[in-house]
Amino acid sequence: MSEQWLSEPISALLSLFVLSFAAGSVLPLGSEWYFAWLLSEQHNPTGLWWAATTGNTLGGILTWWLGKAGRARYEKSHALPAGWETATRLFRRFGIWSLLLSWVPVVGDILVLMAGISQTPRRLSWLLIFIGKGLRYGVLAGILGVIL
Repeated sequence: MSEQWLSEPISALLSLFVLSFAAGSVLPLGSEWYFAWLLSEQHNPTGLWWAATTGNTLGGILTWWLGKAGRARYEKSHALPAGWETATRLFRRFGIWSLLLSWVPVVGDILVLMAGISQTPRRLSWLLIFIGKGLRYGVLAGILGVIL
């Protein structure tokens, strides 16, 4: 029973989705190693791409919401510190398109959090997060010689 459950496609997709979700949030995890391993085990590459991208995107959306909700909650009882306004201005300087880099370890989480704090438009933010995170898994699959 050791690794046999991983050979089942639904369990592979579900476990990749969960790990990718956690990795896409503010938790210090990575999902690329698992994605690569599942590809090497001959699982359906397109299904793996969708599971990883969707999970990672939803984790990013959670981070975006934490930034947005955190700002709203903080503003109810405090004036925003100067550092928040500086960070918001810096994020706006590079623009919402920087969310295409949401896949970059550590930096991507900060960008997504700042997008929420800066109250960027929800739909465009989420789309850019999806594209950025999807490109990461697509490029990784390409590097490994797998066609999606």
